[in-house]
Amino acid sequence: MKFALLGYKIAYSLSPLIHELISNRSFDYNIIDIAPDQLNESIPDAFEQLSGFNVTIPHKKTIMDHCKVLDPIAEKIGAVNTVDIRNGIWKGYNTDYLGFVQTVKEYIPDYISYHPVIIGYGGVARAVAFGLKKLGYMSMTVQGGELKAERDEFINSMHKTLKMNVFDLLPEIPRLWINCTPIGGTKIPDIPDDFIDLDHEDYLYDLNYAPYPTHLESKAKKMGIQTMNGLKMLVCQAIEAQKIWFNDEPPVEVDVNSIIHSIAHINTVS
Repeated sequence: MKFALLGYKIAYSLSPLIHELISNRSFDYNIIDIAPDQLNESIPDAFEQLSGFNVTIPHKKTIMDHCKVLDPIAEKIGAVNTVDIRNGIWKGYNTDYLGFVQTVKEYIPDYISYHPVIIGYGGVARAVAFGLKKLGYMSMTVQGGELKAERDEFINSMHKTLKMNVFDLLPEIPRLWINCTPIGGTKIPDIPDDFIDLDHEDYLYDLNYAPYPTHLESKAKKMGIQTMNGLKMLVCQAIEAQKIWFNDEPPVEVDVNSIIHSIAHINTVS
């Protein structure tokens, strides 16, 4: 069986290694790197031999147009990060939100005491918003981005589908910042001065995972702010993807923390 990760400029991705480590099966997992304006012409040739694939930036929304069937949760979120292919039929799922919810519960026991602030409005931001709703939040703030029309569409969509209040303003209570952009990671290491307004009582969840720690994490840590990155979320959503592809639970010997420990050094900042 053959699987892959679809994205653009993602040579740094750890997904092939992660899928190898979490599975007791032998299968091929490769990277398919396609620019946004070339996606339509690359289908179906690039995916002809696949049994399924994961999806990352910038294709999580556009790939939905190529799925004949959408899982109800993926449809509600408005983004797909996992595609299952059976008898030539593509079915789109979203496992990002599961990884997000799991990691927040594990690492931030008092998460409900923070006000969530999403930076960005792409596919993973939509999964995060859905995860916040599952965690019991009724409101959030959305910041970042220069494309006002896309940002407004995201806000309106989340308000309509999730029934959450979406603000521009930052409340005075401690904030849970969730960076859903490539800024501060391997792709865009430079962080604009006005990118994030951190306070010492805040918590930063940078969904980037490379380098480890990310550039944004390192900046926050110097301010004494608690942080985590997206590596564990990446592993958790990969496990959920394999459950979909293979119709079962992962092997009981899968130790997520051990896997993270074994791969974190690959992208460590020197």
